[in-house]
Amino acid sequence: MSRTKLIAALVGLAAIALVGTPTATAEPRQAVRTIYYDASRAAELAPLVDQAAQIWNTGVTSVRLAKGTGGVSVSTAQNGPAPGMASCVGCTRGTITFYRNQITQSGAGPLRVVVHEFGHILGLNHPSDIGNCDKVMAGGRCDNAQPNAQELAAVQRFWSRGFAGVVPGGGVDDSRIFDVPALVGA
Repeated sequence: MSRTKLIAALVGLAAIALVGTPTATAEPRQAVRTIYYDASRAAELAPLVDQAAQIWNTGVTSVRLAKGTGGVSVSTAQNGPAPGMASCVGCTRGTITFYRNQITQSGAGPLRVVVHEFGHILGLNHPSDIGNCDKVMAGGRCDNAQPNAQELAAVQRFWSRGFAGVVPGGGVDDSRIFDVPALVGA
């Protein structure tokens, strides 16, 4: 063996000794899905949109909300059928509209309303115990804007499975956890 090959082999062995060998139990890295949102038409709620995105980004790792275009368009209007409306559940493109008068009349904290609507985009429906202040997806006259552990875990599972949480051939169905369909305008 030439001196150059011997030195290369020794360096390689030293590197393996320092960092160890790969193990079969190491889990493959999941790709993080990014959902872009554009709050340029959210007027006075734009800072709350950014804060809501940060709340979800802190709680889950399988999906990330980021400022940008081509994803979810966020806007405000004066009146509507509910404090907010998300156009889809579990999607990367869509719209969220917030209605100023209905947010005020609802008695819910505005940040809670914004986090709630992003929860729909992230795949959550309304739970059966509407008004439970511990669950951001339960609506109610509450200020709590932090998703609970169950909500965060459901979003994590939903996006860890790939796009939109659909698993061909089966898998865990989180609709049993959050089994009340998202109401239009809720």
